[in-house]
Amino acid sequence: MTDVSKQNASLLVRGSVVKVRRLCGKSTCRCAQGELHETWALSFSHQGRTRMIPLRDEDVRSVRQAIARYQKALTLLQSEALRGIKRLHSTVKAAKRRAR
Repeated sequence: MTDVSKQNASLLVRGSVVKVRRLCGKSTCRCAQGELHETWALSFSHQGRTRMIPLRDEDVRSVRQAIARYQKALTLLQSEALRGIKRLHSTVKAAKRRAR
C-alpha cells in the first residue's frame, strides 16, 4: 500500500490525473532530441488558477480512486440539494394557496 493509500481510504480529491511531458532544459539530455520526460500529476483549480501536484507512479491509482469518490459525493450532494429546492418550492406554493 502506498503512502497516499495509507493516508485515508476515504480521501476525496477534486481534479484530474494527467501525464505531463516536458523538457528539462539540458542540451545533452534525451528530451532535447524529442523524447520528453513524462510525469503523472494531479491537475486542479484553486483560486482561479490551475495547479499541479506531481504524483509518483504508485500513487496514480489511489488518487484516481479518490477523484471517483469525490465525483460520487458531489453527485449525491447535488441530488440532495435539488430535493431541497423542490421541497422548498412546494412549501412556498402551499403557503401561497393557504394565503388566498
